[in-house]
Amino acid sequence: MRRLIGAVLAGALGLSVLAVASPAWANPPGCSQGNIALSQSGGYMTAWNNASCSSSATRTFRVEIKRHVTLLPDPVVSSYDDYYTGTLYIASTSSCDGGRSANYYGRSFFTSHPTYMDTGNLLVNTC
Repeated sequence: MRRLIGAVLAGALGLSVLAVASPAWANPPGCSQGNIALSQSGGYMTAWNNASCSSSATRTFRVEIKRHVTLLPDPVVSSYDDYYTGTLYIASTSSCDGGRSANYYGRSFFTSHPTYMDTGNLLVNTC
């Protein structure tokens, strides 16, 4: 429901939103992620996603904004960890990247597992 509200608000506010996620990979047993999204308005970027698990445990669910850099590791511009004991995880992070014009993407994952979901690249003239 929150994603639907976020998508409606983004559309109503005229924000650029990119929510094309790569296929879901291995999450902790009994856990699944929503579709990660990355939006920008006036060069200010926000990435968000949620995840749910069938059993309660202490887990860390992370969302990142990364800058795509050819032939180098992509630097993390901003990140947020939802460290929680429970079954529902929600993470969001926002950033400007110092006036750069570059391609950015959002990434989400459980820190206990090496797999992740990415959005596609979004060209942003950051603030």
